[in-house]
Amino acid sequence: MSLDASLGRFAGAVAQGGDSDWLGPHARGVSAYAANRLFNRADALAEVYPTLVLLVGEPFFAAMAREFARCTPSLSGDLNCYGAGLPDFIAGFEPARDLPYLPDMARLDWARHLAYYAADVAAFDPAGLAATPPERHGALPVRLHPAVALVESGYPIVSILDAHDSGAWPDLGQGGETALVYRAANRVRTRLLAAPEAALLLAWRDGADLAGGLAAALACDEAFDFSTALPRLIGDEVIAAIG
Repeated sequence: MSLDASLGRFAGAVAQGGDSDWLGPHARGVSAYAANRLFNRADALAEVYPTLVLLVGEPFFAAMAREFARCTPSLSGDLNCYGAGLPDFIAGFEPARDLPYLPDMARLDWARHLAYYAADVAAFDPAGLAATPPERHGALPVRLHPAVALVESGYPIVSILDAHDSGAWPDLGQGGETALVYRAANRVRTRLLAAPEAALLLAWRDGADLAGGLAAALACDEAFDFSTALPRLIGDEVIAAIG
């Protein structure tokens, strides 16, 4: 066996728990190390995806997490960065086939995880907006806080998230929901967005200016009250800057 082949086989045994019998007396140590790496990654996923653990139970989640860990190496020494691919993995995970909302719940958990570790930025300063002539306000760019995420789903994901507190499981056929994930006062929060506010934030996330976001919201609901929505978004630290 060539050196490159030997190193590749050894890396597979260490990282993914592959065949190590060829290592002779060292096989047990390598297998133990590989198992520890596998369980460490699986345990880390339970911290990142707490809602999934509650939804499916610890035994099911642990088995699913280990299967994911077996086929998904960690690309960083920081386990907080591990697990981004779990939602897509769940979508193809046969034992979870009867839980079609689970991938989107995983996306919501991942967004909340990223929000916790997102960079801090200076609070919104209205002075810049006040210094801009009113006729130019509509063309100003809007920058959302780095912690902000918008998770769209065909299922009532926010209602499912809230069900553990309210005790009322939602009707999965009631329609989809868009979740706003943000961090205010150093705490990660999630709330359900009505259609016009979701359209507003999705437009700004995708690069629309102030007027473009408002136009998207009004296209959903002509009665949308921008004068109420904007101060709330600023107060919740969703908006980092305008202009």
